[in-house]
Amino acid sequence: MAGTHEGRVIEFNELFKELEPFETKPQAKKILEADGANLVLLEFATGQTWKEHHSVHPVVVQVLKGAVDFTVRGDTLHLVPGKPIHLTAHLLHELTATEPSTVMVTMLTGELHPEPTVNLPATEH
Repeated sequence: MAGTHEGRVIEFNELFKELEPFETKPQAKKILEADGANLVLLEFATGQTWKEHHSVHPVVVQVLKGAVDFTVRGDTLHLVPGKPIHLTAHLLHELTATEPSTVMVTMLTGELHPEPTVNLPATEH
């Protein structure tokens, strides 16, 4: 299959200015629904936890700023920027911020979206 120059690029500007954690829990916002994936941004204050949960899709979790303890199957992984992880669908997991943190979750949906939904300031190229 040949490549193409047709398509779109969406650039997010200044993600770190968009969310603040709530007083008692992290704040989450779906920032993009597009072909193949959804992006979710989470903002944590130190000590806040996203209680055990799962995704119906495989996900990639990456810390953009700060650090979190990521607990899965009884193991705790310390995630920092530059150390993303991939989880299969339905795998239970929990996150606790060890410092103020911004986390990006890429939900690998495989869905088609002819027009993406963008929920933060962004530039399309």
